[in-house]
Amino acid sequence: WKLASPMTKQVVVRRRVLEINPDVSEFISKILVQANDVGTKVQPLFDVIPDRFQNAVDQSKAELTAAISNVSQLEKAVDVAAAALKQSKASTASAKAELQTAENLAKVNPDAIAGLTLEEKRQGFRAAEADVKVAEATLKQAQFALESAKHSVDAAQAALKTANFNRGRCTYRSPVDGQVMNLQIGEGSPVARWRFTATGTVMDLSNTAIIAIFPQNLLTNVKPGNAVEIAFKRRPGETATGKVEAVINYTGEGQFIPGSTLPKASSVGSKGKLAVRILLDDEELAEKLPLGGGGNVAIYTDFGKPFHIISKITVRISAWMNYVPI
Repeated sequence: WKLASPMTKQVVVRRRVLEINPDVSEFISKILVQANDVGTKVQPLFDVIPDRFQNAVDQSKAELTAAISNVSQLEKAVDVAAAALKQSKASTASAKAELQTAENLAKVNPDAIAGLTLEEKRQGFRAAEADVKVAEATLKQAQFALESAKHSVDAAQAALKTANFNRGRCTYRSPVDGQVMNLQIGEGSPVARWRFTATGTVMDLSNTAIIAIFPQNLLTNVKPGNAVEIAFKRRPGETATGKVEAVINYTGEGQFIPGSTLPKASSVGSKGKLAVRILLDDEELAEKLPLGGGGNVAIYTDFGKPFHIISKITVRISAWMNYVPI
């Protein structure tokens, strides 16, 4: 019978309990919930004083505006430098044409143009070429400054995103759908992001499981998917159904912690029990059960089904016995 449909009273309702750890170090400005309130995921729990974070946002916005304005000015400077280069190249072409004309005339008729005039044409052409080089350098410098300013805009945008993110963290929100418990804060209380300064806890109502403890030999035929009946002490006269999710094939009794002291052989041993994780079929009922609640569990394996009736009767008797105040 016990191998076919094992039963146990060593049962507990298990849920995740998460610490409330704010993302910033500040003083609380407003409490938005009360202890034991049930809320949804991302529901605001409390606000912290946002002044210094808002100042960072405002400063980042000003820096971004200045960076964008600088880019606009440098774009105009690039346009001016490009126009100056174009004009310098045109002047150089004109000076070169005048020099070539003068040199050709001097070859045909040396007396037709004075040597001083010819030298002035050459000097003018050289000066025009130098102006082109200066204009090219000025354009490159303006283009480099423009690219640097664009990077400054990217940096300012990233800084603004960071500032807005930090400003958003001034409102702490629940990470799960659950119940706020052990809230140990009030308006004006200091909070910090360090783990050892948790300000309360949130019980995750979306992650309820039943943990039942059995002697290892009784789990020989238990497999995931086996049907389960439970008589919870919190709900006398009723039975709930579920399924085995997993047999947890480990126990802390087999773990040895490294240390300077060797384990004593006389202290090594096991009570020979393992845990079974069970999920209820009724999700609404799972949310209503108290954390840490107990009861009586029966698992119906695929082995020895005629013996299941014994456990079915026993678990129902247990459900009615829950009316007894013990």
